[in-house]
Parts: sequence; structure tokens; C-alpha cells
Amino acid sequence: MSRKEDIIFVINPSLWYENMYPSGLLCLSSYLKKQGFDNFILDSRISQVEPEKPMREKMLLEKIIQINPRVVCFSASHREFDEVVRMNYALKKTNKDIVTIVGGSQPTYRFADFLDNGFDFVGIGEGEITLHEFVRELFSGSSRWETINGLAWKNKGRIIINPDRSLMSENEMNSLDALSYGEIDPRYFDINIGTIRGLPLRGALLLTSRGCPFNCSYCGCNLIFGRKLRFRSLDKIEEEVKLLKNKFAIEGLWIVDDTFTIKREHAIGVARILKKYGLIWGCQSRVDTINEELMSIMRQSGCVQIDFGVESGSQRILDEIIGKKTNIAQIIQAFALAKKHKIRALANFMLGFPTETYQDFKETERIADLIDADVYIFSIATPLPGTRLYEMVDENINPAEYSLLNWNGSDLTERLNKSKIKNLIGERLRLHRKYFLSSLIKLIFSPGSYWLFLKRKYKFQRLFFVVKFFFDKYLKCCT
Repeated sequence: MSRKEDIIFVINPSLWYENMYPSGLLCLSSYLKKQGFDNFILDSRISQVEPEKPMREKMLLEKIIQINPRVVCFSASHREFDEVVRMNYALKKTNKDIVTIVGGSQPTYRFADFLDNGFDFVGIGEGEITLHEFVRELFSGSSRWETINGLAWKNKGRIIINPDRSLMSENEMNSLDALSYGEIDPRYFDINIGTIRGLPLRGALLLTSRGCPFNCSYCGCNLIFGRKLRFRSLDKIEEEVKLLKNKFAIEGLWIVDDTFTIKREHAIGVARILKKYGLIWGCQSRVDTINEELMSIMRQSGCVQIDFGVESGSQRILDEIIGKKTNIAQIIQAFALAKKHKIRALANFMLGFPTETYQDFKETERIADLIDADVYIFSIATPLPGTRLYEMVDENINPAEYSLLNWNGSDLTERLNKSKIKNLIGERLRLHRKYFLSSLIKLIFSPGSYWLFLKRKYKFQRLFFVVKFFFDKYLKCCT
């Protein structure tokens, strides 16, 4: 009989005290529980205070050694590669019998980097069924690793990669129980200003679908969740929303779907659920999946912010380099609709795509001026391993450099810059500062802020968060 603590999920210490808790780990934890394998999530509950990051790792490792699990499950993006490798080596040095497995975006794209750095196994792609079959083999003692699709491992020093794992069907997705929210630190749901950018509220995250049918060059999400869209049922979504509202008293939700508005019937159904529970909310959208009717319903249902991936104001870059399948007219129309319906609109731009000229760059700045967004985000086009952009840039990035893949720029930027624009970091900073103050003012004085201050308790606590947010952002921009 296994103990609950025999299977441990680790929320990486660098993510503690963030508002965007890793909901993917909660999906894995919940799925294992449904299959009869209880488990334990380790996160910031280890400490009642907020220690510095190096101390967090030390505390986490001490806790794992104390518990003495049979398997420890990690997740990693490129930014967390160094962190999880460090923790894995430390665990193996202390107790070589602990089995470690890692999944997520970076392990899916570069599984060998993890196997060559001490991990026993890598889960590739969508992980629930793969992880279940893995722990079943581990606990039964059969160790028939070759039978598990979606698993990479080593046999006598040679890397073995099993066949791909088929994606879960909608029926399988809808058979899942509620996420393991009770396993994570309830402080994730305290009043914060990050769940919906700039609004001081008790917030949570909501996933309503998986998959993305598009193939933008900078994104690799469909390597994990596929290109076929799969939707959770409205009944299951309402069950989760009700749980979050009743158990954690949440006031707002951020919908983390990559393509929330692509199926309008689904988006409208979700919006009506959120209206029923009196929640404000925000989401991401493409500019070509919004129309007058949908925008009106979203606003009436409590939507206060939409993040649009504009990426570039150059139609050539959108078509030839990104493969975005959107056009300038759609960009302009989407922001006009958001303004008409009084929904804050965030514009994400990326600079420095391969072959991008100064003329392309100026077209991006012209569109940024024209759309009059409420919030602007300017990033440097960063070639993450696993994406088409990485292949376009054609520069080998070794694991020691993963942490330098930074959308704001790093020591890698000029080496990876295949555009005609010099000093990308400086140009990004110039645009950031150009729109910064107006964005900040619009954030703080948006209709969503009035709702929170006028109709909710803890007004002074919320005001403190807003003032701190303003000065933190202001000082960061000015230095």
C-alpha cells in the first residue's frame, strides 16, 4: 500500500508566491488521484514567511528528504531548466533511490538535455495518462518502460524515446475530477494584482480548452496540446468555478486558454457561467476571433480585459515570418471593438523577427499609435527550442544558455538577432517607455478598479496593492 507522500509534485521555488500557479501540475495530481494514486504537492506552504530563492530550494530539498518519497515529479520551462537540474542532482546525491521524472514544455522539446543531466525519465507532451501508466509500472515493480507512450528514458546509457502519446479526448478530459486546489498554498488566492493585470482582487486561473489550430513561428504549445481544439463541458467548468468561488472566495478569473474566443458558442457559454457567479474576468484572444456580438456578451458577463497577440504591424512579417493568418484591418477592428465596449485591451508586440527591416519596425510603431491600446507589451522575438522560429534563426542554444532566453533581452540577444534592426534591447526599451505612463494610468483607473474599490471590502488593502504596483512599475521603467 503506497503512502500519499510516495508521489510528490514540486512547484518550483522560483514560482512560489506568484499568482499564476502551475495549473498543469494540478491537472496531473488530480488525474492520478482519480486513478487511485494519492499524491502530495510541495510548494510555498513549507514556509510561513517569504524566504529568498536560494533558501527556498534548500527548504524544499530538506522537506523531500524528510518525506522520503518513491518518485518526485518536476515540471520545467526553459527558464526553470537550471533550477530543476540543480534540485535533481541534490536529490540524487542524497538518496539515489528516489526516482525523478520531469515534464512540461522544455522537456518535451529537449528531452535529452534532462536525461543527460541526471533525470531518470521525461514525460513528453500531454502528461496525465503517461504519468499514470508510469507510476503504475513503478509501484507494481514491472518496470516495462518500453510500453509507455510519451516516455523518454535511458537503457544502459542509451536514450530511448517511446512512441508519441495520443491526446486525451474531450470525453476523457470531462471525466476528470476537480483540480487539486486543496493541495496548494491558499495564499495563491489572496488579494493580488497579477491575476488580472493591475486589479487588486482574489483571483484564480481557469482552463476551458486545450489545443491550438494555428502554427505561429514563435510558439510551440501545439507540440504539447496538439492542433485539434478540445473543449471542457460547460457543466465541468461551472463545477470548478463554483468550487473556487465557495472555497476561496475568488472575485475574478483569468482564462488561460490560448484560443478562448475561437469557438463562440463555447466562449459565450463560459461567459454566462462567470456572470452567474458575479465574477470579473479576462482572457487572451486573437484579433480575428472577435466580433460585435461576442464582445458585447463578454462585457455584459464581467469581462474587463482581453490580451491580443498583435505581434507586428508589418503585414509581411505577419504572413511570411510568423504565419499569424491575421491582417492589419483585423487588428484595428479588434481594438476599436474593445474600446467601444469598455474592455481594457492589451497589445502584445514582438520585435526583431528574422529579416525584419526598419520599415517593418516603423509599421509596428505606427500600428501601436493607431490602436490606442490600454496596455502595451513589447518583447524581443525569442527563438525557443521546439519552435519554427528557432529553426529560422539557426543558432545552437545549449542548455547552459536557456536561462538567457529572455523576451526583454539578454547577452544572447545580438547573437540571435537575424533582423536588420540594431540594438534591439534599446529599441524595445524606447517603445516600452513611450507608452508606459499612459498604460499605467489606464490600468489603475479602469472600470474594473472602480468595481473593486466601491463594491468590495478591504478597500485600503487593495489601495496599498495599487500604489505599490504603480511605484514598482514606475521605478523599474525609470532605471
